[in-house]
Amino acid sequence: MRVREVMSAPAVVVGCGASVKEASQLLDERGFTMLPVVDAGGRLAGVVDEADVLADRLPPDPRLPVADRRPRTFGKLVGDVVRRDVLTTSPGDDAGDLLVVMREAGVRSIPVVDHGTVAGVVTWRDLVHALARPDGDIEADVRRRLVLRFGDRWAVRVSDGDVVLTSDQAADVPDRSLAIRTAESVIGTTRCTIAAGVPIGAGT
Repeated sequence: MRVREVMSAPAVVVGCGASVKEASQLLDERGFTMLPVVDAGGRLAGVVDEADVLADRLPPDPRLPVADRRPRTFGKLVGDVVRRDVLTTSPGDDAGDLLVVMREAGVRSIPVVDHGTVAGVVTWRDLVHALARPDGDIEADVRRRLVLRFGDRWAVRVSDGDVVLTSDQAADVPDRSLAIRTAESVIGTTRCTIAAGVPIGAGT
């Protein structure tokens, strides 16, 4: 499963020249946790998230004497608060590998960049949406792709995203491998196995 199949696109972006107030309104209205930031040429310049737009902007407790308040400094424009050292992914990257990266980095969303421009965004919600795909839809999609490659050789059964392939025809190791990889490329598939009773053919 590739990133392009699960990403949200087109991405909602904000320019470096936009105000932090505008960025906070976008985050609030759209329910996002992060926005890609683009430069004047439309290329990715970095990201801003909820912490970036909040940083030092909330006033202190009004009961605190003014003389006791610490100085606060905060940028007015997105370009003042943008984080430029960010993780990105590409449309052709493997979604499973991206999941590992996101978990290890502790990030909830990552911009998808194609030749410098923002093609979309991948979030935890996007990945959960893929995982929640109905088994019937997964089964139909797997069957369609297998028929294109193998004809009617494989029967498909799906339960909780797990795909099991069965056949009364012999299949060699390369064909088994291709069938598994084909099934696992379908959105919503968690894994694919071949039933134990399928004969192993020549060419192994």
